[in-house]
Amino acid sequence: MILALHGFTGRGSDFLPLKDVVEGEWHCPDMPGHGPVPQIDCTPEATATYIQSQYLQVSQSTATPQKERLLIGYSMGARAALIHALRYPRAWDALVLISLNPGIEDQKDRENRVEKDEALAQKIERGGVSAFLDYWKETPLIQSQQQLPANWRNEMQRARLAHTSTGLATSLREFGQGSCPNLWPNLSKLKVPTLLLSGQEDRKYSEIAARTKSVFESEQADCLIQHVGIEGASHMPHLEQLDKSGAAITLFLSGLDS
Repeated sequence: MILALHGFTGRGSDFLPLKDVVEGEWHCPDMPGHGPVPQIDCTPEATATYIQSQYLQVSQSTATPQKERLLIGYSMGARAALIHALRYPRAWDALVLISLNPGIEDQKDRENRVEKDEALAQKIERGGVSAFLDYWKETPLIQSQQQLPANWRNEMQRARLAHTSTGLATSLREFGQGSCPNLWPNLSKLKVPTLLLSGQEDRKYSEIAARTKSVFESEQADCLIQHVGIEGASHMPHLEQLDKSGAAITLFLSGLDS
């Protein structure tokens, strides 16, 4: 059973290409604040509760026993996945966290991020979803996604246009990095084998992944953690380099079996 959590402005359907290269019974919901009829409560507490409801729904409806219960999260979804895994440590057999940031440690930096997210939220409310998506896809962190195959980009854009201004703005205000808890001190409590994926061209998030692995290993000698940097990819490695990312995930899961 695989539950996959997308990033900000994304949709569950973003994972369709990865589903074709990683075997499993996938469930890819729209995160709070996202989709045409979003859950409007996007706080970390509400997000963890929402993921738990999805977990229970999938667990009860899964037709065949699954060897692994795998939680995958990308960017915002990786943050949400880590929050859930810390809150419900027995729910998962493994985590795959793609372009994760466990949190902003400095209080002043957190306050600055809250201000920036508020400005973006107001931008969405003033200009609407379509205009914001045009702006967002040109930001440096996201711009590399323009290298994705045209059919994928077109489908992702079509799906994103179904978002609501209220939903995206609320997601930024309540689940932006400035509003989420700093999870660095909690990494020692994580008891789940974890794969960290980052794009080698995304220097910031590659450095964060390397540090996450180091912090985790200093506290958790008995629990597996791996970091794989995906060559030729930036912030969205699981789509920018689909085959390489799929192979890394499959190898990680096969290691759990052995």
